[in-house]
Amino acid sequence: MPVGPVWGQASSALAFQRDLQNELTAEGIVAAEAEGRYRGRPPALAGAELEEVRSTYIDQGTSIAALARAYGVSRAAVRTALGDLLPDHQCVPSPRSA
Repeated sequence: MPVGPVWGQASSALAFQRDLQNELTAEGIVAAEAEGRYRGRPPALAGAELEEVRSTYIDQGTSIAALARAYGVSRAAVRTALGDLLPDHQCVPSPRSA
């Protein structure tokens, strides 16, 4: 019973399907980029709010938690907005990664 030709046909069908899927993915990415929806979520603080948060942190020394409450965002969003102003903190590895 010849099995070789069947595997060759299946292999070529799978390669065609993979190429088609890659092509459709590339088209979707181009369409999303054209609409400004590609590459993740927009920042929680942008524009005028971003500048207000940065100036308030610098001028008044307001805490990150207080800024987060005042602008209705997470502390992580405030830390991201203040990233270049914050001192470098050395990360302590979690016990799970050891």
